[in-house]
Amino acid sequence: MKKTTIKTLLLMACTAITLSLPINALAEETTEASADLQGTTETANDSEGLPDASEIHGIYVSAFVAGTKSMMDEIVTNIDDTNINAVVIDVKNDDGNVVFDMDSELIDELGVENILVKDMTGLIDELHSHGIYVIARCVAFRDPFIDEVKPEWVIHAASGEIYEDGKGFTWMDPTNEEVKAYLIEVAKGCKKAGFDEVQYDYVRYGTGIQEEDINLNGYGRRHSILKFVKEASATLKKENIPLSLDVFGTIINSKVDRDIVGQEYSQLSMYADYLSPMIYPSHYYDNTLGLDHPDLYPYEAIDAAMKLSDAELKVVNPKGTRTQASVRPWLQGFTASYLKHYKNYGADEIKAQIKAVNDNGVSSWIIWNPSCKYPWEAFK
Repeated sequence: MKKTTIKTLLLMACTAITLSLPINALAEETTEASADLQGTTETANDSEGLPDASEIHGIYVSAFVAGTKSMMDEIVTNIDDTNINAVVIDVKNDDGNVVFDMDSELIDELGVENILVKDMTGLIDELHSHGIYVIARCVAFRDPFIDEVKPEWVIHAASGEIYEDGKGFTWMDPTNEEVKAYLIEVAKGCKKAGFDEVQYDYVRYGTGIQEEDINLNGYGRRHSILKFVKEASATLKKENIPLSLDVFGTIINSKVDRDIVGQEYSQLSMYADYLSPMIYPSHYYDNTLGLDHPDLYPYEAIDAAMKLSDAELKVVNPKGTRTQASVRPWLQGFTASYLKHYKNYGADEIKAQIKAVNDNGVSSWIIWNPSCKYPWEAFK
């Protein structure tokens, strides 16, 4: 069981709403992906009665909500009356904890478990009985706890000290072989529990890291993230575990952003089954995507982002003949009231985003709201 620390108390149990970086129209040449490591665009689902993974309409569910029966019962009741057919549940969460007992010697030895869902297998079975596809969200490299037990696993500054980002959080080193093995072990535990898919979030470097901080430039960051994804993809494919990746929406068409966080959109698409760009309108600067205040235009912002995604994926697959990840974007289910120019996001705004995705020939999407409260009328 993880001990409570100051860092844990400070951590928000949601994906950090980070300050978007400028969109840059320059595209970068990408390398050919090895055929034996390519992801598949559609993954067969052996569970009878579940939706095809290429037709996912999902919502995010925190581990706390998933482990609270009354809350989860209410969500399932609402799902039964809508077109929602999938949930994304925290497994390795933003606190750096694994939220259910994986029966793993490595995880037990690390002491990273904080049991929020006592019977994950039973919960998954219940969700499956309602025809709900279940995705495990595993926060990858941002980890505010692991430095307490494995300080050698985290990124160190050029000075030799443990690197902490602007919020005081540590990040695991994507080049560390033990770190890679740990994240793959978590994925295997998800498969054993019955999850239909594993989704790595924060599969990147922090937005505040400078080259002089860690002696690693943009190319080095992109190379190390891609190398991890290649290795994880090859291993998980052997275990029959579908892999999806959460990525910044702004990296799609910005070399600056790609270098900072180490995510190369087009290349990553060749090693995962699904890419989930976080194309929340609130995450784009004013006067980007051709919009003065993107958050005010849910349809137009998503439409523009999806068109950029399509163009970028063609960089490595111009004829569409190679196996490549399907796009399953994260859409905005929260109100970004921290912005000067923002819109309240309710059912109409969610519907507008979904329509933009559909109008671009994509039928899968997931809605992010850290509070896990959704306007269910948007999905009827």
